Amino acid sequence: MKRSLILLVALSFLILGGACFTPMLYNESMYKNHAFVEEVSSFLITKEGNKLIVIGKEHHYIFETNKHLNFILQWEERKRVIASFSNFNIKTDQSLLGSYHLRINIDESLTLEKKSLLIAKGFTENKVLKILEYHGKLQGERYLANKVKIPAIMQLNKKYSINMIEDTSLSTGLAKRILLTPVAVVADGIVLAGAPIILLVLMIVGIP
Repeated sequence: MKRSLILLVALSFLILGGACFTPMLYNESMYKNHAFVEEVSSFLITKEGNKLIVIGKEHHYIFETNKHLNFILQWEERKRVIASFSNFNIKTDQSLLGSYHLRINIDESLTLEKKSLLIAKGFTENKVLKILEYHGKLQGERYLANKVKIPAIMQLNKKYSINMIEDTSLSTGLAKRILLTPVAVVADGIVLAGAPIILLVLMIVGIP
């Protein structure tokens, strides 16, 4: 009888203890990552066309780019392009990855020649929604802005708000130290440290 009572008490403890412990595990997973919103004020590209520099309020992000994206960003009618972004995930080594979606409405002002050009540059046609769309990923690294002030003429008329999600280890002291931005403003324009490259402005005042 005593043995049965001991087993019953032990079983009750496990059940009740588990009921208290499970929410703790759940809450811990809820706070696994830290999220914040980065306000992007400028998009810049190196003269060589291999790096895309995104200027945020607190950080600079340097991504690998490609000829198709470069064309879209420098297209003379880029005001047609509507952009949206996924969450960007930042790892402990300060690398980050995210995706973007570009779309252009197909209307009477979009000539067949322009439409064909965009398709040749990677856009696909969605006949149901009557749009051309382009999907891509951006992979790069994060840097501290270090109070670098980008001239107003090189800033976007419209700011983009992009969700950033940091790995939980970034707040535990295990993360790689964030380096200061290699972007600098000089008399002749903007340069990327380590390479004598003048940056081309992709988006300027009046162009969303």
